[in-house]
Amino acid sequence: MPIFRTQPVLTIILLITSIPGAAQQNRDPAKTPVVYTVPGMTRAVVRANVVFDNSQTTPLALDAYLPPGLGKGERRPAIVFISGAERVRQWLWFVTWGQLAAAHGMIGIVPDKRYQRGLDGLRNGAADTEKLLAFLRTEGDSLGVDPSRICLWTFSAGGRLTSVGLQSEKRNGPDVRCLVSFYGVLDMSGEVSSITNEAEREAFLKRYSPVQALESLIASGAKPTPVFLARAGKDVAFINNGIDRFVATGLRLNVPITVMNYADGDHGFDGFNDTPESRAIIKAALLWVQEQTSGR
Repeated sequence: MPIFRTQPVLTIILLITSIPGAAQQNRDPAKTPVVYTVPGMTRAVVRANVVFDNSQTTPLALDAYLPPGLGKGERRPAIVFISGAERVRQWLWFVTWGQLAAAHGMIGIVPDKRYQRGLDGLRNGAADTEKLLAFLRTEGDSLGVDPSRICLWTFSAGGRLTSVGLQSEKRNGPDVRCLVSFYGVLDMSGEVSSITNEAEREAFLKRYSPVQALESLIASGAKPTPVFLARAGKDVAFINNGIDRFVATGLRLNVPITVMNYADGDHGFDGFNDTPESRAIIKAALLWVQEQTSGR
């Protein structure tokens, strides 16, 4: 596995091959841990059921995973893990992601959100993610979060919500220092056929589709947000085609973007493919976030 350091504007494409293994796609993600472990990760201090939005019939809450020994008044970077589902705080998959963040000296945040299928679900999911970020800006100190050092990390269908971290001056929340997406849906061009008005369709894509949101961000003159993408070579075509388009757009716009392509990886490789390649990508992504959030 090559060793790399991210420079201010640098693109690294790492092509990873492996001996094909049996992807256990029939496993329940609620009962499946991440395949990468580090010493002491189970010692994370968990602040569970922290409500960040009371405006819904069922309040939205988060679980925070804190490094052990965090001092009073001490502030750390945070990783906000955004899944492709609605309420995943009890999923072992995201419990272990929270623990991994804490073991790397950061605060792991696993939130609820409304994220039903369809465009309204996307609007709700984006709004709830923005509310979460606003909460961390104003209340995050109670969890040890430094609001100026937040990473938004998306997975699968949650990749659409990468757009939240690509908005310029449009949210009442903290700036997102960096973005990570694992096998994420990053292009919604094929999902908006129900919006028949062309101007409305383009406005929707700029707001909610990561590819168009990235283009809009750069057009506004804003500083590009560093991005780390992990691509699963055996994923479905529409996801990988969207990732490829996002990468091409990022390169064209000179965005600092890092890509790791697991050629034999399945969708959900971080839980389903227990291989050296999966572990290498997870480790690299966590170290990348550490580097991106190391300074104030």
